[in-house]
Amino acid sequence: MNPSSTLLELYAPLTFVSGCPQIIAHQSTDVFALWQAWEAECGAIRDVPYWAVVWPAAQVLSQYIFENQSLVKGKAVLDCGCGGGVTAIAAAASGARRVTGCDLDESAVAVATRNAVANSVDVLFACQDVIDYCDPQEFDLILVADLFYQREFSFRLLAALKDAHAQGCEVIIADSGRPFLPKESLSEIYSLSVATSFDVEGVVSRSVRLFQFR
Repeated sequence: MNPSSTLLELYAPLTFVSGCPQIIAHQSTDVFALWQAWEAECGAIRDVPYWAVVWPAAQVLSQYIFENQSLVKGKAVLDCGCGGGVTAIAAAASGARRVTGCDLDESAVAVATRNAVANSVDVLFACQDVIDYCDPQEFDLILVADLFYQREFSFRLLAALKDAHAQGCEVIIADSGRPFLPKESLSEIYSLSVATSFDVEGVVSRSVRLFQFR
């Protein structure tokens, strides 16, 4: 069961994204209070509502897109592991021809769809394994933010991204220090330090770096 409109209004209202005032998104200042209320609402155990947080890598990547709109203009763009959809929305608002966001979390996809409507942009969101969606025949640009946090998945994702890149698809990876980023394959193109939620991240700031394949 996805969160209701009432629950979102109370615990994760539409607010401006830090560093990206062009975008509004459902965000929570207390993810754990939202989580508890959501489980009470549906009477079942739910996953942590990470879709109610704009993660540092997504924030910085979205800022970078707005500042470099030629990166996405006229292109078919895929946002892998889209969460609440902020990066996909930034791409759509910056002139991308077509934007798709995918995430395995059904509720993230539902909230991302709401966020796109609130920002008056057209984005297709799909509840799908991101690796199955990395098709270089369908996309010109693949965006990845903070996904290299699990060893086995990271190896699979890296293989899919390398294959897409080899077939001519541009790939940009934003990372805020996740443990399994394949740095030996990448060249840094940008970096920025941003504030984070201590309750969620355990630190008050993170340095986000953007990479492309060498």
